[in-house]
Amino acid sequence: MTYLQRYFHKVPQTERDVSAIAFFASLDSVAKVAPSIACSIIQELRDQSSSLKLIASENYSSLSVQQAMGNLLTDKYAEGTPFHRFYAGCENVDAIEAEAVLEAKLLFGCDHAYVQPHSGADANLVAYLAAITHHVQVPQLQEMGKKSIDELTPTEWETFRRLLMGQKLMGFSLSSGGHLTHGYRHNISARMMVAVHYDVDPVTGALDYHKLAEQVKREKPTIFLAGYSSYPRRLNFAKMREIADSVGALFMVDMAHFAG
Repeated sequence: MTYLQRYFHKVPQTERDVSAIAFFASLDSVAKVAPSIACSIIQELRDQSSSLKLIASENYSSLSVQQAMGNLLTDKYAEGTPFHRFYAGCENVDAIEAEAVLEAKLLFGCDHAYVQPHSGADANLVAYLAAITHHVQVPQLQEMGKKSIDELTPTEWETFRRLLMGQKLMGFSLSSGGHLTHGYRHNISARMMVAVHYDVDPVTGALDYHKLAEQVKREKPTIFLAGYSSYPRRLNFAKMREIADSVGALFMVDMAHFAG
């Protein structure tokens, strides 16, 4: 009996859902080519139906979202941004991504949105690179009288590269509730920048903003990062912005685990 037949057998005709029918029909298609993979998908369905996921970076997507992820668009290679691609034939991807950007801007009340990262870790790396490019690379090139890094000699490029990798990131330590991408040594964030951390007070378990301000003034980071994965209190983002501004640091918030 196919997965679709089992669905029809268990669910009365009046209660059948079009999305569910499409889901089980697609599983039958997968099963014809790779039965073991179809079985693993079904087992994941059972696991999600019987267990509660408490991982902050995971979610429950609708069947329509799952189906939107499994179609002809997976054939496309769309490097770049909407309407500024490196390859032709991305008009349909452009339309979809542009709509996603608009939805994100409306949702968060922001002027710009970048929706390509598939995880918070990727999003943080993109943000770091964008910040370093805008606040370090562009001014440095202007000072050197260059328009592009392509114009640098090998010796100039090595000096330039070391400058970019020497920028300081200051984020919440992993032991205090921060994320791996906040400068943890085993993460690429600590290898592409000089990483320093701030911690919670060992007695209260909370951030001491006075001590934090003193530490930021000592360290003078390029990027001052707020946000967390497992800190049970609200952060005073306005206060932290003041602290960042006091040393001319770029203030960045990693809200991946609590923005929802």
